[in-house]
Amino acid sequence: MNYGFHLATTGAITGMRRLDTVANNLANATTVGFKSDLLSMRARLPENLEKPGHYADTNALLDGLGGGTLFDPARIDLRQGTIRRTGGKLDIAIEGEGFLRLENASKGAGSRDMLLTRAGALARGKDGTLVLATSGAAVLDADGKKIQLDMDEADVRIDEQGRVLQGEDEVARLAVVVPGDARNLVKEGRDAMRLLGGRVNAAPDATIVRQGHLEESTVDPVLSLAELIKVSRGIEFATRLMQAEDQATGRLIQTFGRFG
Repeated sequence: MNYGFHLATTGAITGMRRLDTVANNLANATTVGFKSDLLSMRARLPENLEKPGHYADTNALLDGLGGGTLFDPARIDLRQGTIRRTGGKLDIAIEGEGFLRLENASKGAGSRDMLLTRAGALARGKDGTLVLATSGAAVLDADGKKIQLDMDEADVRIDEQGRVLQGEDEVARLAVVVPGDARNLVKEGRDAMRLLGGRVNAAPDATIVRQGHLEESTVDPVLSLAELIKVSRGIEFATRLMQAEDQATGRLIQTFGRFG
């Protein structure tokens, strides 16, 4: 195998994976409550060192070049995004740790997975239920039930503890929870995250629900654009190196083929 071609190909594949991640983050720079994805990589050992004893013919020089890169599972940047005032009665932002809980309509029988979100752009559904404005997923209360609003009562207030009030009556209390293990969170579309296993705890007392506010994306558009350009140039360099290695191999075959 042409080892230089192999490493150049690995570099191109790595770059494309990075490009997909950065491009997706950049596309969601204005998505309410979006949490950016973080990629981490590590060096891959050469095949000879990964499987010692499998190869009789080894080359210390090639072993020193490495075997390319491996990706670890993508992580989610759970940092607090900037909270922006909107004045909307059904706009809420969670200040501190915590997620809203959504109805998991697609879960299979026996599944304990939960759908969580930090996207607080809410709306009143046609039947009066409180839903996520973008997807229409029902927002759940502390008992895991849908929140039913009175259609005849226009005024809706949500206090700092997450109590939903209409007039003087408390309609429900929002389920604001933190995952038992944040490593079990996986993205589910633009607005939600699926918590595998569904183990949650109550949000800390310091967590505050802000009515009339929304949490912005954690993506920095300027840094993401700069990263996009850098990764694109890396892919271009890797593909040029692949072409150079291919041409060198072709010339080698043509040259030594004359003596065959």
